[in-house]
Amino acid sequence: MNLEKIQSRLSAQLTPKRFEHSLGVMDLAVKLAPIYQIPPEPPRIAGLLHDVARELPAQELLSLAHDFQIPVLEIEEQIPVLLHGKVGVEILKREWGILDPDILQAISLHVTGAPEMSILSQIIFIADFAEPGRGLIFSDIAKKLAFVDRCSALSYIFDQQIMYILNSGCLLHPNTIEARNKLIMTGSLS
Repeated sequence: MNLEKIQSRLSAQLTPKRFEHSLGVMDLAVKLAPIYQIPPEPPRIAGLLHDVARELPAQELLSLAHDFQIPVLEIEEQIPVLLHGKVGVEILKREWGILDPDILQAISLHVTGAPEMSILSQIIFIADFAEPGRGLIFSDIAKKLAFVDRCSALSYIFDQQIMYILNSGCLLHPNTIEARNKLIMTGSLS
């Protein structure tokens, strides 16, 4: 499937705001690719498709996770939106024919991060947070850091996410905590 067809299909599936966000993530991911020494095509596809399941209702995410036999943590039962990356991967495999394991991992992990992330997964995680259309000072800072030092950008993003979640009184996903801890202890997620 070529990029134009993917964009056309995705734009029909997402709200205009979410589609614009996806284009912004794709653009930033492609700009980060040469800095992190990977080819631009995987970040282009993963950035564009990362939120393919983001607008599905909570009950549908849970139902699809069950149908796809995706293991669901208790926190994901409580906050089903956390499943949109994992569910999106299964939709992309089954309905879109996207089978590249690195692209699928990046889409799966963009929501929470994880202690083991490929460079592509790290790029998509960063680009999703730092996408310029968000218009947040935290996003701008993360974007600037991403062009200087990937690990500093990741650390900053994890810290911002955790503070936001704590201030919101919500539950923290264990992958986010484990990823941040590993990054601090070892300086790497790969």
